[in-house]
Amino acid sequence: MMTFKIMAKTLCGAALLTSSTLAPAAAIDGSVPLLCAVTDTVSCDAGGGCVEGSAKSVNLPIFITVDVESKTAQSSRASGEQRTSAILSVHNDGASLVLLGVDQGAGWSVAIGKDTGRMTLAVSGDGIGYLALGACTPK
Repeated sequence: MMTFKIMAKTLCGAALLTSSTLAPAAAIDGSVPLLCAVTDTVSCDAGGGCVEGSAKSVNLPIFITVDVESKTAQSSRASGEQRTSAILSVHNDGASLVLLGVDQGAGWSVAIGKDTGRMTLAVSGDGIGYLALGACTPK
């Protein structure tokens, strides 16, 4: 069985090879809402069991709308569940737009490449962690 670290690196490499540039850097700076699509996921629990696959396979959101101005992230899960989460912190470091929040006891972070639109989402909760890869474009 592959470890979470190896699986995450594998998914990151696959995402880098298959993703294309989606938006110019000026559009991914938090000034306009973004629509993000999750393409690959890894979910691991405290026992060391990991599952990789689509967002649907681990019931993570397929689409996430990020609105930095209103400080909200809205998601739609494969099950149809809609959720809105507050963005508690925004970091615009030059290369990436990084957002942090907490939802139902789980912490999350999203890093979106300004030049590429590539997204990495990490969620950690009580004995479980998720890594989701995808891409964002101005809405």
